[in-house]
Amino acid sequence: MAATSACFVPLDYTCSAYDDMSAMEQQQATATTRPSITIPLQYEPKISAYTVSYIVGDTAFGAIVDTGSPFLVVPQTSCKADYKWGCYRPNESHPAPGLDPTYERFVGNEGLVEWREGRFQFGTFPDAFSAASDFALLFPQSSDMTFGVVSESLLDGTGGLFLGLVKETNKWIRPSFLGQSDVHAFSIDLREREGFDKSLTLYGATQQDNTNPNAIQLVRDLNKRYGDATIHYVGVASSLKVNGYNLASSTRRSKIYVIFDTGCSGMSMSASLFNERYRIARERKEKSLWGDVGIEFNTVSGGKVSLNARRPLTTTLDDQPWGKKLDGHLIVCGLAFLEGQKMTVDTGNEKLWFE
Repeated sequence: MAATSACFVPLDYTCSAYDDMSAMEQQQATATTRPSITIPLQYEPKISAYTVSYIVGDTAFGAIVDTGSPFLVVPQTSCKADYKWGCYRPNESHPAPGLDPTYERFVGNEGLVEWREGRFQFGTFPDAFSAASDFALLFPQSSDMTFGVVSESLLDGTGGLFLGLVKETNKWIRPSFLGQSDVHAFSIDLREREGFDKSLTLYGATQQDNTNPNAIQLVRDLNKRYGDATIHYVGVASSLKVNGYNLASSTRRSKIYVIFDTGCSGMSMSASLFNERYRIARERKEKSLWGDVGIEFNTVSGGKVSLNARRPLTTTLDDQPWGKKLDGHLIVCGLAFLEGQKMTVDTGNEKLWFE
């Protein structure tokens, strides 16, 4: 774990100034200063994904930043010199008490996951002093974080590991990564800005209402009504347009559910919706099946916001992904729609917005 500062350091104070403050002033400063850490992301063209570096035990690992899964994992590999995701060493951790191995499914692959506990930290921060203090606030149990050791069969075809940022799951699911933290919101900034890296920022609690008026309300319908054990970040789209044609619209009884997933490069959708699009494209003699795609949402302030992509790679999903047929459609919205934007997820208030 990164070394913890002897005192909490708000951005507007030096350490010595904070020591000289009264107890009441210290309490007020702590209440209004929101702890946060920012971790740079690296784009991997071969797998069309953004990755982040972290350390479990004393070993560095790399993983795809994934807003569609919940777990902190490491690979069970043979430690080949050319394997870039990290070399798992059992002696740097211990079995998680009471957590037996489980069979999990990642991107269509199934395999065994062993659950262990070990020390966790991110790599070097740009501002190491203040980041170490904020990291200790955001991850108070970082010395014993539960993580999964995934078998090689689970890595077939995925191109790498996933660092899951879904915080909440059903209680019988193994501990999520953010569920073991005091992180209340996060941002994934994929904007092109001179002098700034693309980044992941994790935020602690705040007493202020930081909701953007253009925020999308997140819903739990997939969990409550359809059996999704992971409480994904899901919004209800008002409409889906392809090449200027309105392919689908949400109604009271039939909704378009959209999962915001940085672990997906393009877009996936219910097979029934995909097939309907194919039928219409043939009927209209369109040259491109997925040319210009726009997904529109209503905002909490009554406005509209649209995510757009040009020729996103599109695949199909089962119409019954969790064993129960959806009353509507499901879309997984990936990087093709998120690139160039800053996406903030407020997990506590269940809101999501773009800048």
